[in-house]
Amino acid sequence: MSLMTPLLRLRKVVRSMGASTEQADEFADAMSDYPGRREWQLMLDEMFARWFNRTMLGMILLISLAVAIIVALD
Repeated sequence: MSLMTPLLRLRKVVRSMGASTEQADEFADAMSDYPGRREWQLMLDEMFARWFNRTMLGMILLISLAVAIIVALD
């Protein structure tokens, strides 16, 4: 299945709803600018990786601070 197949099907649906050829082409072009399923998954994976890294860094800093306070009090 080529990349254009979903866009051509989308264009056909828009045409069947009564849009002109130019309007259907414009709509299909606008929809082609949105990310696909793979791009969304990559963005989500990147977002969760950043969240995990920040959380781990925060936990390490918090534990380090607690250990430093305990050592300082002894």
